[in-house]
Amino acid sequence: MSDHRISARDTARVSKAIDRLAPRWTTWTLQTVAQHGQMRFTKIAAALPWLSTQNTQQILRRMHANGLLDRPGHGVYEVSPWSQNAHSAYRTLASWHRTHSGGSGPAVAEAERTEDALRQLRGEGAVDVLHALSEQGPLPHGELRKATGLATGTLHYRLQQLQEDQLLTRTGPSFRAAYALTPAAQALGPIYAELAAFESMAPSVAVQRNPAVLTAARTTRANAAVQRTTSAFPGLFSHAPAPQPPVPTHITALSHPSQTR
Repeated sequence: MSDHRISARDTARVSKAIDRLAPRWTTWTLQTVAQHGQMRFTKIAAALPWLSTQNTQQILRRMHANGLLDRPGHGVYEVSPWSQNAHSAYRTLASWHRTHSGGSGPAVAEAERTEDALRQLRGEGAVDVLHALSEQGPLPHGELRKATGLATGTLHYRLQQLQEDQLLTRTGPSFRAAYALTPAAQALGPIYAELAAFESMAPSVAVQRNPAVLTAARTTRANAAVQRTTSAFPGLFSHAPAPQPPVPTHITALSHPSQTR
């Protein structure tokens, strides 16, 4: 079995894990709470100054509803025993991103690599498209639609996204040319395995979805803080060796498609 394949049984698990972990700022919030143990809301908000109070509340509520955070007391949060298992998946996602999305560029925090990798896999039908192509090889549009069962509009939108993120390519210049996985997509096997294993241990909670999360929070300051920090954390769940430097106010952010897909 080639390393990019994902079993039909695990496709749903992978999709659910992505739904839990991919919403913007989830990785950063989970990392922050994990580093400090139990944290009050005010401390979490202070640690994520690029987010508004309302946005921070929304993130924490969603993460609690999804089983990622526990509330041992009023206004207090801690990482749930289950979500500690995200550590391995996060490292695998960051490693894949470093290899396939510009590892030699400016310093990027590991949490930001993880979030961008998850963003590329997020969205209705993304995992289904990747799974179909891994199972059947290159497919033209019509056959891919049948294989995934996606509506025409949804499939078209998802194919555009996956091509923009360089996970899909066309086998020729014709509009009838088949879609195929890129080398980056073929290297997703370890990520599939980690996400499926993570979701298999999930508590019995319904995944809370919020497709329009926090677009207003994507300010210049936020992008500067998380995408081009000069002192990235060495590990997702370890303390930084020294305090983070002040957030620069004028740094160009990494460019990628909108999170709200």
